[in-house]
Amino acid sequence: MYTSPMKRMVKTALAGTMAAAMLAAPFLYSQSAFAAVGTPNYEVKLTLDPALVLDSSHNLVSAVRSEFDTGSSYKSYRVQYMDTATQSMQGQGWSERIRKRDDQSNHEIQYKKRYDVVNGDINAALTQAASEGLDSSSGFDFQVDWGYSKQTLSIDYEKDVTISGYSGSGLKMPNEATSRTVSVSSEPSKFTNWTSTGWGTTQLNNAVVYGPVDFKRYEGTFDDLDLDIEVWTVMNEAKTGNEYWVEASFKTDSYSEASSTRTALINELNSKGWLIPQDLLRTSQIIERYAPAPAVPDTTAPTAPTNATATAASSNQINLSWTASTDNVGVTGYNVYRGGVLAGSSAGTSYSDTGLTASTSYSYTVKAKDAAGNESAASSTVSATTLAAGSGGTTGGTYNVNGSTGTYIEAENYTAKNGTFLNAACPVCSNGYDMETPNGSGDGNTNYIAYTINVTNGGSFYIHLLSSGVDTSSDSFTVAIDSASGSQVTTTSNSTWAWKKSSSMSIANGTHTLYIKGREDGAKVDKIYLSKSSTSPTGLGGTAAVPVS
Repeated sequence: MYTSPMKRMVKTALAGTMAAAMLAAPFLYSQSAFAAVGTPNYEVKLTLDPALVLDSSHNLVSAVRSEFDTGSSYKSYRVQYMDTATQSMQGQGWSERIRKRDDQSNHEIQYKKRYDVVNGDINAALTQAASEGLDSSSGFDFQVDWGYSKQTLSIDYEKDVTISGYSGSGLKMPNEATSRTVSVSSEPSKFTNWTSTGWGTTQLNNAVVYGPVDFKRYEGTFDDLDLDIEVWTVMNEAKTGNEYWVEASFKTDSYSEASSTRTALINELNSKGWLIPQDLLRTSQIIERYAPAPAVPDTTAPTAPTNATATAASSNQINLSWTASTDNVGVTGYNVYRGGVLAGSSAGTSYSDTGLTASTSYSYTVKAKDAAGNESAASSTVSATTLAAGSGGTTGGTYNVNGSTGTYIEAENYTAKNGTFLNAACPVCSNGYDMETPNGSGDGNTNYIAYTINVTNGGSFYIHLLSSGVDTSSDSFTVAIDSASGSQVTTTSNSTWAWKKSSSMSIANGTHTLYIKGREDGAKVDKIYLSKSSTSPTGLGGTAAVPVS
């Protein structure tokens, strides 16, 4: 655009006046004085009245386009900001944005720290930034944002990134999860460790999206400098529709040129009636207007569990089950109450209550719960009586084992035991009893039942166990001869009885000790069968041997 001689004279006079003012004001420093801290450039930003400079389609009117030689074409942008729901990054003076231009493939990520410039003392703001680790060696760029009545030192780090699934032409922006990931992967170390190690990463991993917001940029000139005029489409303060912000800006590396040209531009805009004499504070207003709505608290309790049942599993255990509850958000688990007192919790629809007293009646209710801590009404009350305690158990004695025929042993007729194994009544078991280790008892070489055997016709044997587990996951034993490395035997689950066998084990002629060790808690064994055949028995098997003295 043509610049009149009068305008050039005004510009020159203003530049001289500002240069004199810089020398007279003790808080202004030359750019060379800034170099050790960080030399800023200057961006002047002034707000225009959208009612006067935009047409009905929210494009610049021809008078503005002609005044600043922008033409009618523009570039389209979309931008979104990232911060936590409590805006903790803003609280530390930081902002982070992701921006896309429609004719470019990549996205631009920017991390910006702001410092207020008080009474024009840019050097004081730079010194404060340097004291916090942001100086000329930090990899950040320095700029003074100069509005109508406010100066701000902006220190930013920018990076172009390719975001899979969102690159290419157009204004496609990443979703919240992707925005978090790409922001964390691009963050500079000064931001990452701002107040503590990993501070920035924590903020971004918990960040939400503010926006997106669209704007278009017209490119023109003013007084031989490039001038951008941006038209932003932004949600209004009432959040009932959109409003439009218009901002004219130019950049220069020279303080004096920034000052004199700013004055000339203010005068020019005022003469046309286009200037709004206030600062836009764009980022903070967008953060405020696009803040996510507060979460509505979940106060709805799940439905009560139905079809509750209680079944005695042994002399010290009762198993419960029920039909799942429903919830408006989701059930997270169930609380089981014994006699009105919390006995335990379950993530699923079953629970095993252990450590009980034999031949004792217990009553139960179950309540569902959700993530908000809401608890349902109680299920119907169910009761069960633990089985009678097992009797006896042979102490001492030796079992004769003939490898030619195979030998059965009742598990409760052990030679010795150690640890938590119990002899329990079992109506469905051979001889009416079994040996079991309580759920929660742990495992190890010190938790075992043992049988002394005298082997004739030795060789390669399989140890078959008529066994069961107490819950939905299978439990297991370790079977060993003379404490040597054993073989794992995995049971069935939920008190379903079945024969399970070890891998092949070599047993020579002579006297040995057979160990059945508790590898996983809650395992039960009813009967043991030693045979050279890999074929397991059926049902309860054959007649058990009687130990000899």
